[in-house]
Order: sequence, then C-alpha cells, then structure tokens
Amino acid sequence: MAKAEAPAEATESPAKKGGGKLLIILMIVIIVLLLAVVGIGAFLLLKKPAADPHAAGAAETHQTEGHDNKDDHGDKSAGEHKGPPITITLDQPITVNLSEPNDAKLLQVQLDLITYDAKLEPEVKANRAEIINDIMLILSDVNAAKLRTREGKEALQKQIKDEINKILEKRTGKKNALDDVYFTKLLMQ
Repeated sequence: MAKAEAPAEATESPAKKGGGKLLIILMIVIIVLLLAVVGIGAFLLLKKPAADPHAAGAAETHQTEGHDNKDDHGDKSAGEHKGPPITITLDQPITVNLSEPNDAKLLQVQLDLITYDAKLEPEVKANRAEIINDIMLILSDVNAAKLRTREGKEALQKQIKDEINKILEKRTGKKNALDDVYFTKLLMQ
C-alpha cells in the first residue's frame, strides 16, 4: 500500500506547482487592474471640468437679468462686475526697437488682457494683428528712462489699454470692454 500512496503524492505535487504559477499570474492581473482603476480615478478627479455651453448660456442670461441689453459692461465700476475675470494672454512677446534718443535699444513685453466679458476673447483673437501692430507703434515711441519708473509703466499700461479698447469699440461697438492690461514680461536692453 505504501507504493500506491507514493504515486498519488507525486501527482499532487505538479498540480500544486501549476497552482502557484496561476496564483502569481492572478495577483499580477489584480494589481494591474487596481493600478488602472486608481489611474483613471485620479485622472477624472484632477482634470479641469469641461466648459458646458448650456451652463455658460444660463450664466449669461443670469448676468443680463435686470439690465437693458446695452453693451456697457466696461463702464461699470470695479465693484459691479459679475463673475470671475477672464484673462486673455497675447501668446508671444512683442519686441520692438526703440527710437532715438534712448539708452536702451530694444523693448520686449508680454501682456495679459483682463475682461469680464466672455464674448471678448474671440474678438481679441480675430483682431490680434491690428492690436499687436498698434501696441508695437506705441512701444517704439517709449522713453526708456520714463519706463524705468512705476509711473511710466502705469502710463504705458493705460495707453495700451485705451488703444485696444478703441480697436475693440470700432470692431464690436462695445465701449471699454477691456478692464485691464498687465505686463507679464517687460525687458529693456
């Protein structure tokens, strides 16, 4: 009988080895699935919510309730704005040669435009060439010594903002649609 039991044990031994490999493969599959679920969950939680066109329309309707439909949004004082400001970045820095007499020869600026009108961004992009051209004309006449002061920078900001508002008013009919202009880069050499 001892001989009969020995072959039975021998047949069980290879089955256990195969079961061990199956267990390892099963564990690897479970770990891969868990990592995939965690990755997808992190992606969904961390991505920015997509802009819902229906929600934007509802917010727009809500903002215009109680107002006649004049496009005087830019005429409001700073405390009357509804919603967060919208930043429109002019993609590339604007570089110009400064006119004489200046101790600096080159001026480079990069600008962010601030508005509360969501419809203004496509207008800025559509008129980008004219806006950049007029900014370049303003920048080329800058006095480098004045631009080194805070007052000089603020005066240049106002001049650029007024020029862009003039272009946008001509193209869209909206007065003072642009609320602010900020330098994100200003370099003189």
